[in-house]
Amino acid sequence: MATTSKSTSSSNGKNPTIDEIAERTDRIKKELAALGEALAGAGAVQAGVAREAAETRVDEVLRSGERLVADMSRQLSSAEQQVTTTVRDKPLQSLGVAVAAGFLAAILLRR
Repeated sequence: MATTSKSTSSSNGKNPTIDEIAERTDRIKKELAALGEALAGAGAVQAGVAREAAETRVDEVLRSGERLVADMSRQLSSAEQQVTTTVRDKPLQSLGVAVAAGFLAAILLRR
């Protein structure tokens, strides 16, 4: 019977040690919940910062790619103009080079 009276007294809140443990447990739960919210907020801030950094980097890469395409386009136009000028100035020599290149390509492709 002594056991029954102890469990009854502890459930009635007459045992200060159990009440203190329950209060501390509640306090710890609240603090953990607050910490979880704080970490979630910090994680959201970090995610926002990382997203902004990634967007900035993507923009930089896109701009760099656009510059590269523009440069390559200019170089291709320049090379095309040089070839056109050379063919107009020296048509027989250009025809000979084209025939030789075709002959070499045919030999390489047969293998």
